[in-house]
Amino acid sequence: MKKVAAALLCAVFTSGCAHSVSGTAGASPLQELTPEQQRQVHVEDALRDADPCGLLDEAVVRGAGTVQQYGSAVQLPVCSALMVRPGGATTYVELSLLPSMLSDAALTGPETVDGVTVYRGAGADLARGTCERVFQLNVLEEQLKPPLASVRAGTVAGQDACPLADAVLGSAIDRMRSELPARVPTSPRQVALAVHDPCEVLDVLGTTAGGRVVDPESPPTPFDCVLFPNPNRVPGSEVTVSFTMSPVKENRPPVPAEPETVGDRCRWTSPMGEPIDVTRPGAVVDEFTRRLGHAGAVVTVHGPNCAAVARVADAANTAFG
Repeated sequence: MKKVAAALLCAVFTSGCAHSVSGTAGASPLQELTPEQQRQVHVEDALRDADPCGLLDEAVVRGAGTVQQYGSAVQLPVCSALMVRPGGATTYVELSLLPSMLSDAALTGPETVDGVTVYRGAGADLARGTCERVFQLNVLEEQLKPPLASVRAGTVAGQDACPLADAVLGSAIDRMRSELPARVPTSPRQVALAVHDPCEVLDVLGTTAGGRVVDPESPPTPFDCVLFPNPNRVPGSEVTVSFTMSPVKENRPPVPAEPETVGDRCRWTSPMGEPIDVTRPGAVVDEFTRRLGHAGAVVTVHGPNCAAVARVADAANTAFG
């Protein structure tokens, strides 16, 4: 069980929230962005509005065993399910709208399924009992390079997980035939913060901020907002607001009064909203796995200047607290 849980946790460490800013700054409102920047923002909006669990049909994964956990507790763009078969063998599935660490091998074997480009990749890894499929999300008709999503399935070593991955993939393609399923703010399988845009802090800051930074050459980051905290938009002064998930400990830390200094940067981190618990009542899982399924949203604000970080953090607390 711990090996399966560790695979679920791996996504937390491989995605991260830090990224370089190489694009040009665009100020709000969106009309002041270039067409390419506007397109990037629309893609990020579509990815944030989409519910990954809306693409992961629970009826499909039930064929792999009794569902023990189901929901978005590991990452906001990921829906995961953990199943146990008679005898105790476990199987997991992850459907990610923002797959991280895709290898070159994962993007091989392309084919078209119902108009959707699918990459079958290297096939089953029997030594690990895993299989990965990658597919394109057609979130915008005019998008020249559609973003990618992935399905990862894992079971006991020596068994082929690809039939399950393909069943989930086929169901996901069918479910997004007309449009991507939308997130529901009250859903018990995801935190309420998931429906918010981290750039909503700009609505609070108003004209005291310099607007968001949008880089159309970079991968979409729907749960990060890079902004200039001041109207003069000095390069190097950017502040980042990020949404992540974190397992809930016995005592959730209170909202910190001041940012903390980490190296040559300042950071403010706080849990936001009520946590979720995606472990099913009566499920038999070890404590490590149970902790993974009991998680809450975390907002992090970081930048080079503590005063600017504190001001953006206050706006984040107003917008999301």
